[in-house]
Amino acid sequence: MTNTTADARAAPLPPGTKAPEFRLPSTPDQTVSLAEFRGQPVILAFYPEDWSPVCSDQMALYQELLPEFRKFNAELLGISVDGIWSHLAFAR
Repeated sequence: MTNTTADARAAPLPPGTKAPEFRLPSTPDQTVSLAEFRGQPVILAFYPEDWSPVCSDQMALYQELLPEFRKFNAELLGISVDGIWSHLAFAR
C-alpha cells in the first residue's frame, strides 16, 4: 500500500505552478523574497548541498545558461539547506 498524499507531494510540479511566498537569507545581513520578483519569470533551482560534485556541476550549468535565462527576463534563485557561510564560501 502506498501513501498517496506523500506520493503526490513527491511528484514534480508542472511548469508555471505558482510557488508559495518565501524569504530566505542571501548574505549574512540580507534576505531575498519571492515577492521581489513578482511579474517576471523565476527559476527556482533546489539543490541538496553546496560542496557536492553533482550540485557543483548543476550550478555551473545554470551559470552557463544564465544569458539564455536573461533573454526571457528570468531570474535564477539557487536554494539549498546549507547555511549562509557555506553558500558564501561555495560562491567563491
